[in-house]
Amino acid sequence: MLPSMEGVNAGPSDIKFLRKELEAMHAFLLVMSDVEQPDEQAKIRVKAVRDLSYDIEDNIDKFMQLVEPESSSNDSGFMDLISKCKRKVKDIKTRHEIAKEVKHIKDQVKEVSERYARYTIDGFSAKPRNAKVDPRVMAVIKDASELVGIDGPRDELVRYLGQDGDESTRHLKFVSLVGYGGLGKITLANQVYQKLGANFECQAMVSISRDPDMTKILSSVLSQISNGGKIHGRSGDQQAKISQIREFLENKWYLIVIDDIWDVPTWRILECALFKNRCGSRIMITTRINDVAKSCCSSIGDLVYKMKPLNKDDSKKLFYKRIFGSEENCPFDFKEASADILKKCGGLPLAINSISSLLATRQTKEEWDQVRCSIGFAKGQSSEIEAMNYILSLSYFELPHYLRNYKIRRERLVRRWISEGLIRGEDGEDLAELGDVYFHELVNRSLIQPVDIGYDGKACYCRVHDIILDFLISKCADENFCTLLGSHSNLTNLSDNKVRRLSLMGDGDESNVIKPHELDLSHVRSIGAFGYGFGKQIPFFLKSDALRVLDLEGCFGLEEHHLKNIARFSQLRYLNIYDTGISKLPGQIGDLQYLETLNAFDDSLDALPETISRLQRLMHLSVSRFTRELWNINVLRQSLKFVQELGELTKLRMLTVNWDADEIEGHKLVSYKEKLASSLCKLDACNLHTLHIYLDLGEKDGLLGDDPFIPALNSIREIHLFGGQIFWMTKWLVTLANLQKLTIYVALIEPQDLQMIGHIPTLSSIWMSMEPASSPAEDFNSCRSLQSNAMI
Repeated sequence: MLPSMEGVNAGPSDIKFLRKELEAMHAFLLVMSDVEQPDEQAKIRVKAVRDLSYDIEDNIDKFMQLVEPESSSNDSGFMDLISKCKRKVKDIKTRHEIAKEVKHIKDQVKEVSERYARYTIDGFSAKPRNAKVDPRVMAVIKDASELVGIDGPRDELVRYLGQDGDESTRHLKFVSLVGYGGLGKITLANQVYQKLGANFECQAMVSISRDPDMTKILSSVLSQISNGGKIHGRSGDQQAKISQIREFLENKWYLIVIDDIWDVPTWRILECALFKNRCGSRIMITTRINDVAKSCCSSIGDLVYKMKPLNKDDSKKLFYKRIFGSEENCPFDFKEASADILKKCGGLPLAINSISSLLATRQTKEEWDQVRCSIGFAKGQSSEIEAMNYILSLSYFELPHYLRNYKIRRERLVRRWISEGLIRGEDGEDLAELGDVYFHELVNRSLIQPVDIGYDGKACYCRVHDIILDFLISKCADENFCTLLGSHSNLTNLSDNKVRRLSLMGDGDESNVIKPHELDLSHVRSIGAFGYGFGKQIPFFLKSDALRVLDLEGCFGLEEHHLKNIARFSQLRYLNIYDTGISKLPGQIGDLQYLETLNAFDDSLDALPETISRLQRLMHLSVSRFTRELWNINVLRQSLKFVQELGELTKLRMLTVNWDADEIEGHKLVSYKEKLASSLCKLDACNLHTLHIYLDLGEKDGLLGDDPFIPALNSIREIHLFGGQIFWMTKWLVTLANLQKLTIYVALIEPQDLQMIGHIPTLSSIWMSMEPASSPAEDFNSCRSLQSNAMI
């Protein structure tokens, strides 16, 4: 029998308290996230509040799971009655547990509040004993002879900004130097300024902070261009100074360098002061943000100059010059460590200078090896490393609040963001599209580099510079955002902190991997495994009922029985078992009522359990051996019941269907056609936007034909057709009222089919891989994007 529950059952008032407390905590954390260098008291308080916020979110999720209505069921037998009774008892127990947890959280909130009230010193603000020296200041005053790899870029910009007597060079020119922190933007700009400045009538060079005092900056520009002279009416507000600068520059041949612009509004203010004359004037700005660079260079003749890392030879020259004078003077015992350190620096001048300055005081191989292993993780070892991290942190702190702490890989990352609740839009807002916007922000601010741009202009993958990645990982550890485990990680956080997110880094040697079961994972929300060395041990340590993300991609060696208890992770939103070797999914997968993304892509997986149709929240399904990025159902390998219940997955946005008529006897095709048509109609009425169809048809009575059995789908925006002959599909395509994008991989297409497709009024993009009977361009006058790749 259960103990008395009187007075301890969780109720609406408890949840209301938790929600209000959570809102207040989020507001506090949002404000504190803008503080670049909080004092020790603030750091401890932020950590405590963030930890409490996680506990509150977990309890709200538990309560909401209890009060949501159960899925409808037609069962009414004795066993169903027993099952409902068991669930009721379980609910009572769970409510009792939640009530106790709510009381515990209330006590913690009170304790945290009282503790920091006790130890806060009114009217006193602690300041660091040693102010950090910005290494960019030293870069500006360095002699050109000390710099490496700058001659080529400097001379290129000097030629571009110079005048050759041509009338076109009399126009005002803008140049934007853009790139992530530490690439040497201001160093290059200063060298150009020193080379050209004396040729101009007046010049100025100013630096912009993240929170600029525009009146002070404009005053500096005014003072420099007038060479310290007095200008009538010089005092005044911001608008007055803009007018004074414009008046002074109206007929002057001027050069102005503006360093480190962080946003477009700041640029707009400065732009107002820069008179656009025809005296051959030049303006050069530096920024980390692509949108700012483009905004500054919006006219024909302007130049956006993308900074590049040093090449291998220049990196070595800069590194060895600071420590030994030259590479030839480097002792043989230091060569291996030097090569590894240079590889880690990745051509980043700031990193090379900072680390070489540190190594210049290290005399033994053991000390060098220690530095090599601690790059990105070492704290308090040197002012050079701290200064480097400060520069990198500026890009981090300037990020929008929703984009901090995450390692990037586009499709995989965005779906994990959504599943963890890190992307929260307004009602009706498409979270996937919002996630792409956030991804672009990371690219825009030069924290990640886009890789493999698709035909739609979006990056399929991205790359993060090693030094920047190390900084971000370090930031994760500071804020207890993520615990990193791996054989070569010095950042491993094995304290008494609750593990909320766990990242497992393997290298193939299981004996060196720290065993995850040594940690308390009862509150873990996300687990991701990368590399090798975890294999079959991963599922055995999972104990958390708060788990939302389980990303095991590439952990080969898992088997079906490792997932047999997957249903106990009732809050799971994201499950990625791609390339793990699992050949069959357990039926319990259908019990994951919150699951939004399932990536079970594997060549050995040829069927799905029918229970998958119970996943009412599923939005992304990948189970095809044909493609990683899309969602493929080999229809004729599934049961009729599965094909019918496919229509119950009302959250699906993208679906790939493989239809091979040779897979099944002809007389059964009719039934499959009917079930698939019914399911597609249901999905079309909900959220399905993209449909991929793989056809392997020997006869035109397959999936589509002169009389297609699939009716018009009004919500479909994208269609991708692979195989078959296009004339079987054309009549169906023209019925799609909102078709915007079409991809076709077929052997042959006739002119009349091209004409029919070309007259689809909503079609804006088409990609074809075929041997066309005629040139397609003339048939697609209204299409904004047309690409054709002839199939040989």
